[in-house]
Amino acid sequence: MTSLRGLGELSRAYLLQARRSKTAIFWALGFPQVWLFAFGYIFGPMTPGGVSYLMPGLFALTTMAGAFFGVSYLMVNERENEVLRRYRLTPVSPVTVVLANGVRSMATVTASLLLQWLLAWLFFGVTINGSFISIILVLLIGAMAFVSLGLILGCIAKDMRTAPALANLIFFPMMFLSGAAIPFFLLPPWIQAIARMLPATYLIEALQGVMVRGEALVEVAGPILVLLVTAVVAAAFNSLVFRWESSEPINLKKLVMAIGGLVVIYIAAALLAPTMRMSEDPGQDSAQPSSEQTAVEPAGRVVDAS
Repeated sequence: MTSLRGLGELSRAYLLQARRSKTAIFWALGFPQVWLFAFGYIFGPMTPGGVSYLMPGLFALTTMAGAFFGVSYLMVNERENEVLRRYRLTPVSPVTVVLANGVRSMATVTASLLLQWLLAWLFFGVTINGSFISIILVLLIGAMAFVSLGLILGCIAKDMRTAPALANLIFFPMMFLSGAAIPFFLLPPWIQAIARMLPATYLIEALQGVMVRGEALVEVAGPILVLLVTAVVAAAFNSLVFRWESSEPINLKKLVMAIGGLVVIYIAAALLAPTMRMSEDPGQDSAQPSSEQTAVEPAGRVVDAS
């Protein structure tokens, strides 16, 4: 337990710092809501199910943005401003610093998701078909997975000039290939196959299961397992690639081990996971007449039964 010395104090200090920074509050809580109103007013009317169907993708965007642009930037900024170097002179361990950053980031990402959910309900009348508890659990597991990935990015980015490039290199492919920005059922099959190797795809699949299709957690156990493994493995790899100073060289062997471990997880998931149900067109069922609305006469002519 000596490796976790000072975790509570450092976590509280980070949370207090985040609360006092108006700029941090805007980018963490305010800016993600731009996605909600942009997608809600532009794409909501054109999507079967409206904004309610889009919410899993919007939640994924908020989670990814908070992790890759918020979490990683804070880590890089602290290292570049020699804050981490000062921590090195204390009994605080790399594990403690990483976990304290994770606590701060989990708090801000979770607050942003809950605010987005509230605004979606107030302005767009978003409804859910599943359990409130199930949705909260999936959101928390997804946040843990992406915060862990964001911390890895923050550990390996050299400075604030390279961090945005690395963050964009990861964020935008996930945004467009996972079904976050474009509904998954509209993507070509070959892109859907590639998307099975992205963690964002499993977050959206799990959220769609519990929010849109009203499934229980056991029915989305596969995507949840991928996210849990991502969170645990990525958190473990953070201690391998952590650096106290920007001038400290990256251990390429450990970096390859970390990236290789994550790649193996997603290749295994792509090969073993069942077919994504979000690849089904949500408008197909609504386009088919139900048995209560139609009846067939002996001559075969369909008439309205109501």
